[in-house]
Formats: sequence, structure tokens, C-alpha cells
Amino acid sequence: MPPPLPVRDAALLLLGHGSTLNADSSAPTFQHADELRRRGLFAEVHVAFWKEEPNFRQALRQTQRRHVYVVPNFISSGYFTEQVIPRELGLSGPVTHLGRQDIFYCQPVGLHPVMNEALLRRAQSVVATSAETISAPAQTACLFICGHGTSFNDNSTKIIYEQAALIRSLGLYADCQAVLMEQSPFVKDWRTLTDCPDVVVVPFFISDGLHSYEDIPVLLGLTHNIKEQGFVNPHRENGRRLWYATAIGTEPFLADTILSQVAEFQARFPVETQPAPSSDSATTIADELARFLELTPPPWMIGELALRWSEDRRYELLQHADLALPVADLNPVDSAHDLRQLALWDSDGNFRPLPAAPNLRRGWVHRARDLADLRLALDYLYPAALANWTLRQHGLLPVTPWRETAERQTGRFRIVRELGEEGVRELVATHCQPGCLKNRLWTPDALPPATRSGEIPLLCPEACNYLVGKAREKLKGPGEE
Repeated sequence: MPPPLPVRDAALLLLGHGSTLNADSSAPTFQHADELRRRGLFAEVHVAFWKEEPNFRQALRQTQRRHVYVVPNFISSGYFTEQVIPRELGLSGPVTHLGRQDIFYCQPVGLHPVMNEALLRRAQSVVATSAETISAPAQTACLFICGHGTSFNDNSTKIIYEQAALIRSLGLYADCQAVLMEQSPFVKDWRTLTDCPDVVVVPFFISDGLHSYEDIPVLLGLTHNIKEQGFVNPHRENGRRLWYATAIGTEPFLADTILSQVAEFQARFPVETQPAPSSDSATTIADELARFLELTPPPWMIGELALRWSEDRRYELLQHADLALPVADLNPVDSAHDLRQLALWDSDGNFRPLPAAPNLRRGWVHRARDLADLRLALDYLYPAALANWTLRQHGLLPVTPWRETAERQTGRFRIVRELGEEGVRELVATHCQPGCLKNRLWTPDALPPATRSGEIPLLCPEACNYLVGKAREKLKGPGEE
């Protein structure tokens, strides 16, 4: 249901995990953000991720709205929602006053009761859409709810056990159990955890990313490599059948669940959610972009993008290497969503974990109807670039040295604190200099941008999480994200 109080003067920020290895990990967060943006319930809707850009540290830079609702698009309350997100965003509790902004930190999507419905729906649909059926699941079938599991926070698995217990009490299946990837009871041990001849496994994940799409099918024994072999539902083994479903995070009604978490927050903190005065509703980023376009002649440049006027006086975006080509020779990319999909892959079909990598595909053109559409398109291609540039214009962009970034790391990334300056320089030479177009502002050896007329520079105010991951690999060897 929609929030009970007006939020049209406020911004909504959805936080997801993201991935540097899998293009689908962030898809549900973008999906729900697009839908909520379409409904027009908030003045602005933005996204940020742990493993993708814009990252959590850049999250609040994307808006100058006085009131910002933050909703974690995470399954559970645990390590990320209780430690990582508050640390990265600078939150001190449900309500945090940061400068001129009031930040309202809502409960994760996965804690809403409707998630139980989503799990049951996925379990039923994976069987219904297969070539075989389960005639009496209450007598013959076990439903496994599969989560990640972590030793960093016990709350991460609490919701999985609660969901399994609730479904078990309904009597729809002969049994229902929680299983985990990295903790006991392990999903790989499904054969000994139940005697039921029929087994249904639903991944309790937001997206069909690295774990739910690639890792769990291997742990279940369905395939050795899903990209090369795939698998068929049901999988047959020693007279038993197993169905494996997709993750639940793409359910369309989860957009309403996000709104319900905002409404629940407003019910708990009604005094803090009054609409902001109109004088606090300035959109500085849009104003700065409009001023830049007005004062400098086209074409305008940002990264590998060129921006110019189309024949019908709309904003026209294309790869700058295609500026001399006739527009008729370029493939039209109609929506900002399609533009983001284009930017996910290079010309060889490889996933681009860094939007600022110097390998943006050629041969396309996108026309934005107005300044708002243009800003969304630029945010999809170069996340938070406009926000960082605007802050830099006003001398307000915070710059974080490597040492401070390293000292902030916890969990499995704590080890990067041990990397010395020479090791950092080697990382920069290996990954930043050849692989990213951003102007690195952080030390050691910062490289401030050269000012060129008609260009919006891509700025890097601190080491990104991709580089932090590479630092961990340098010390520990390759491993999972």
C-alpha cells in the first residue's frame, strides 16, 4: 500500500548488493526503482550498491532532498543492514540528521510478511511450469528455503528459519527446512536432510545472481556449470525428483512491499516524516547540469559519451567515436532502461563491472526528452558522476585517502588494511590506469582532472569496492565476492 503521508518532496533510495561478476545481481533493484519512479510517489528515486556503482558511499550524494527514505533491498537484517550500510552512509539509527538532510532508515524488504507469499508462489510455479507435477506435496514433498549464511551476524539466517517454520506450520508440504550455502545445514547435503521423494528448492535471495543462479545448482548436483550445461526441472536422482526455482526478488509486487516498509517507518516515527518546506526542494544537480549545457556549446563530453542536440531539439547521446557517423547508421536505444542494458556488456559480450571502463559499445544513439530523462540516462551510464561533479564544482566533494578506505573495511575485507602504499600503487597501475576513465582524486599519487571546455569529468573521490576486492585478491588470492 502507498505510504500514508505525502512523500512527493522526499527522495527514495534503494540499496542492493550488486556484483562485479554477474550482471543480473542488481536487476531487481533497478526494476523496482523504475516502477516506483513511474508511479511518481517520490520526488526522486535512486539506487546504490555494495558491489556496483553508485556504491553506498555515493548513495546520498545523488540527492539534495531534505528527507531521504532508505530501504535495503536485502533479504534479512544482518551484517549488511546492521553494520555495512550504517557505516558507509554514516547512519546513527532509524533517523539520522546529516547536514541539512534527515535520513530515514527503513527495514529490509525481506523482513516483510509478504515474502512468505513470494516463497510459496515460486515453489508452486517452478513445479507447475515443468513437465511433471507433484500430485500430493503434503505427503511426498519437502520444500527447502535456501539462504546464504554468514558467521558475521546471526540475524542473517534468522528470517530463513522463521519462513521455513511458518510454511511448515501450514501443512502444504510434508516438510519444510532452512538450508544454507556457507553454514550448516548445508544445501549440498539435501539428500540426507530429507527422505521425501520430491524436493523443491527455492533460493531466498533478491536476485538470480552469482549464488542463486550459478553456485547453488552446482551444490545441489544439478550441473557442473550452468552456463555451459544448464539443467532441467525436475532433476532425477536415485528415484527422487528435485525442482530448483529462481530467486524471489523479481516479483512485481515487491515494489509495493518497499512502499509498505516506508509506511511502517512512518507509523513508528510520525513526527520525523512531515513534508519538507518547499525551499528545501532544490535539485542542485539538475540545476548545475542545466547551467553547464547553457553556457558551453555542444557537443558536450563525459567519459566516452558525446551529447548534442538532435534535429528535433532533444538531447542526443552517443559514443563519442560515432560523432562523425550519420544518425541513420546508428541503432536507436529508446529507453534509459535499454541504455543501461547496453552498458552492461562490451562489444565482445563480456560483463562490464566498471561503468567507467574505456570499452563502452559503439553504434547506438539515445534521445532524452528533457533534462530529467537526460540525467537518468547519464546516471545509468556513469552512476553518480553528475553528483560527484556537482559537489566538486562547489568545493564540497569529500575525498578519502586509501588508508582511510582500508581502515573502514570489516569482515573478509579487513585484510586490505595490511596493503602498503607500494602495493596500492601496483593496484592502480594494473587496474585503474588502463581500466578506468575516472580522474583519481585520492592518495597515494592523486591525479586531479585537467579542465577542458565542454566536458564533465569523471571523478574518483575514493577507491571503489571493485579495487578493494582486487586488493583482497592481491593478499589472499582469488575468491568469491
